[in-house]
Amino acid sequence: MQRGKNELALSIDEIVRATGGQLLSSGEGTYFTGACTDSRMAGPGSIFFALKGEQTDGHLFVSSAKENGAAMCVVEYITPDINKTIEAGECYILKVQDSLKALQALARYYRDKFPDIKMVGITGSSGKTTTKELTALVLSKLGSTVCSKGNLNSEIGLPLSMFSIRSCHKFGVFEMGINHKGEMDALVSVLHPQIGVVTNIGTAHIGNLGSQDNIAIEKGKIFSANPALEAGFVSETDLYADYLKHQVGEREYFTYGASMAGDFKLNGTAGSEFTFGDEKIHFPLMGKYNFQNAMAAASVGRYLGASDKQIKEALEEASTMFGRGELYKAGGIEVLCDCYNANLEAVMAVIDFAGEAASSVKRVVFVLGSLLEQGDESDTIHAKIGRKLSCSDASGIFLFGNEMKAAYDALIDSGKDAFWSPEYEALEKAVIDFVRPGDLVVVKGSRGMAMERIVEKIKSRVK
Repeated sequence: MQRGKNELALSIDEIVRATGGQLLSSGEGTYFTGACTDSRMAGPGSIFFALKGEQTDGHLFVSSAKENGAAMCVVEYITPDINKTIEAGECYILKVQDSLKALQALARYYRDKFPDIKMVGITGSSGKTTTKELTALVLSKLGSTVCSKGNLNSEIGLPLSMFSIRSCHKFGVFEMGINHKGEMDALVSVLHPQIGVVTNIGTAHIGNLGSQDNIAIEKGKIFSANPALEAGFVSETDLYADYLKHQVGEREYFTYGASMAGDFKLNGTAGSEFTFGDEKIHFPLMGKYNFQNAMAAASVGRYLGASDKQIKEALEEASTMFGRGELYKAGGIEVLCDCYNANLEAVMAVIDFAGEAASSVKRVVFVLGSLLEQGDESDTIHAKIGRKLSCSDASGIFLFGNEMKAAYDALIDSGKDAFWSPEYEALEKAVIDFVRPGDLVVVKGSRGMAMERIVEKIKSRVK
C-alpha cells in the first residue's frame, strides 16, 4: 500500500488497541484507506468487517474481500477459508468478540482523532437526508465539509461514514437514523456531535418503537445522551418541541421554520422562493416540507457563521437525490418520484404539495405504496392516509400493497373512488391505462415497495 491523501490516520497498533482484538496474521502493508461491511465494496487498503446478518454472514466473504484488495479483515471466528487467508499472509486478520462493536469502537476512536472538526448530527422521522445535504452545502461555503453518503445513518452506516473524515475537514454533517430502542445511544457514542438537529418526531418505525412518545424519547437522546452537545435545533412547529427543549437542557436551544423567512411563495414543481434576511432565494426543491428542511440548514449555518448571502448561494445550488422529490417530464406527463421511503407525515406532506401544485397541471394522480414497519398502528395510519386523500382533488388514486387496503376502505367509505391491489402487475396496468399528458403523477411508498418500478414504466411508455 502506498501512502497518500486517501489513507486513514490509523496505524495497525491503534486498530488493535481500539477494537481490543487479536491479530492472527500479518499483511502486506501498514496503511489503510477506509472501511466496509460488503466484500464487493472492498478496495485496496480497506478494512472489511465481517458482520453476521439475518440473510447472510460476512465471514463467508472474507476471501472475496481480500481478492478485492482488503488489507485487513475483522472477524469473530475462523472458518477454513479464513484460515487459508491467514496461512497465505497476504491480509491482516483481526479476531474480535463482536465485529459490530469493533466497528463502532474503531469509528469512535477515529472520530476522536479530529477534535477540531465541528460535527453536526441530524435525526428525525423524515427529511434527514435532504436536511443533511442542504446543511453540508451551506457549511461548505465556510470550509471543507464531509458528510455521510446517501443514507448511511444506522448503527452500521454511521460508523462506516466516520472513515470518510480527513484532517482537511472543518465541518462534518452526519445523518443519524434509528429503528429500535438503544440505537441512538450507540450513534451518539460514535459521533457525539456538538450540533444536534431533529427534523421532526413522526411515526416512522413505530412498529419497532411502540409509540410516538417512545420515538421522541429515543430521538431526543441526540441531546440528552450527548455530553459533547453545544446547541440543539428543533422545528418550531413540532408537537414535541417542548420535550426536546428539555432534553437540550442548559445547552443552547434554537427553533427553525417559516418564521425565519418572508414572502414565501410556492412555485409548484419549480420549487419555492422567499426572502431570508436581505436575500431573495429561489429554492429549487419543491414543497413546504423541503422549505422546512432548508430552514434547518440555514439555522445551523447562521449559528456556525454563514452569512445570508452564503446561505442563499448554497440553497440555490440544491438538487434532488434518488427517490427524494425527483421530477421527471416525459410525453407531457410530470412524474414526482418520492419513493425512497415513506411514513405518515411524509405522505401527508406530499399530498398537501400536490394540492398546492394542482392549479398548474390538468390532473393530479396519486400512486401510493404501503408504509411498512408500522406494527399494530398500521391500519390506523393507512386509514388516516385514506381520509386525507378523500379530501383531495385528485383525479386518480392508485393504492398498492396489503397495508394500503385500510386506506382504500377509508376512501370508499367517504364516497371517493380509488383503485387498490396487492399485486404490482395489476397496479401497473391500471396506472398506465389511466395517465395521460397534462397529468402530475405523484409516486410514494416505503423502500420495500420498490415504487420506482412504476416511475420507470411511465417514462418508458411515453418515450
